[in-house]
Amino acid sequence: MKTFKLVDLNVERLDKEGQPFEQFPLIDGLIINKEDGENHWMIEALVSKEHKSFFQKLQENQTEAKVFVTITKKSNRPAQLSASIKNIVELEESISVLIYGQMVTRKQQGSDTILENLVKEGYTGSKLLEAFKQKM
Repeated sequence: MKTFKLVDLNVERLDKEGQPFEQFPLIDGLIINKEDGENHWMIEALVSKEHKSFFQKLQENQTEAKVFVTITKKSNRPAQLSASIKNIVELEESISVLIYGQMVTRKQQGSDTILENLVKEGYTGSKLLEAFKQKM
């Protein structure tokens, strides 16, 4: 296993109100490549207690969400995982959120497939372009 510094965390909002993703200012965080041949990763994020209800809702739904993480440096390109919340621990001044997921590779998430699905869903014109950018 290899451990890296987590520098940015964005999680898909299941309610889709407002922005499709919620960005969490990190107090601290790390991400572990499990090196299991299946591309599984474990994330521990230390965030403000004010975000506890968001993560609890995800955990209760037992739903996988899109999670975008930036590893090591802010200038790195975010990586996408399909992940779920495994544990939430309340600490004195923050919460520790344990997230387990599988890294989505570019091959898995081909732009032609995304575009094809959006067209099938009825998107056209500027709405198609906006939805495509969000998916990418």
